[in-house]
Amino acid sequence: MKAIRLKTEHLFDPLGIDIRHPRLMWNCEGGIKQTAYEIIALNADGAVLWESGRAESDAMHAEYPKPLASRERVNWKVRLYDENGGAGEWSEAFFEMGLLQKTDWTAKWITGNYSVNKKERYPADCFRKVFTAAKPVKRARLYITACGLYEARLGGKRSAIS
Repeated sequence: MKAIRLKTEHLFDPLGIDIRHPRLMWNCEGGIKQTAYEIIALNADGAVLWESGRAESDAMHAEYPKPLASRERVNWKVRLYDENGGAGEWSEAFFEMGLLQKTDWTAKWITGNYSVNKKERYPADCFRKVFTAAKPVKRARLYITACGLYEARLGGKRSAIS
């Protein structure tokens, strides 16, 4: 028996969630009935954050019980036990926390250099920030919003936005 379609708060591998104790969910494949599950949660370095132990349950969900911090990434895996008590293979997923505290937002909002007249239409603003990283970047996250309409570029190439 194997867990498939692993989700956190109804989303596949979500980035930027703000639920403090997110629900981990899955569906079953193979076997007749799930009789137990086991979950292990790891941080980005592979250190164990939480282990559920074997939970005797046919429920296909569990709540992540530990406190979470802004920007924290949790890699989680689950294995299921079938109607005969046999353990299935591990299935893996992740979730990443967004900015949870007001003080986590350190950037300044940027806007156009004009006063808005609600009866006029304006062209789209284009904002640009040129910077050079002092050392190689291992990982970065851009927190951006523009009423759902934006395009981010890094190194002149369009960035994949999740």
